[in-house]
Amino acid sequence: MTTEHSSEDRRSNLRLDGVRIAVAVRPRGRLGSISAEAVDFSRHGIAIHTEQPLDKDRIIYLSLCCEGMRLDNLVGVVHNCVRQGGQYRSGIRFRPSSELQQDRLEVEAILAILENQLFDTQEASA
Repeated sequence: MTTEHSSEDRRSNLRLDGVRIAVAVRPRGRLGSISAEAVDFSRHGIAIHTEQPLDKDRIIYLSLCCEGMRLDNLVGVVHNCVRQGGQYRSGIRFRPSSELQQDRLEVEAILAILENQLFDTQEASA
């Protein structure tokens, strides 16, 4: 007997509504960015919607902007990409410890601050 689980059931980390985060994605090796819309967020990763698919296991660089905080050139890896209607939903795992990531400790601290701000905002509106 197989039991289907929703993606939220399989997640080990709390995901917060990402609608307040502005996102730009640049696949490694490309000059231009791809516009994206944040779906949900944690300090470990983000789910985004894009108009074009992203290749699984591809290294990407993200720019995140939320509530006066900006984080550029955040290293991530595409964990999955699924077509949903006219767009694609991709799960991205952040890789702040990657050798490609500049200012590793600062990036990890900013991700934690951003997660806490989103959590506090979500709790206040609940």
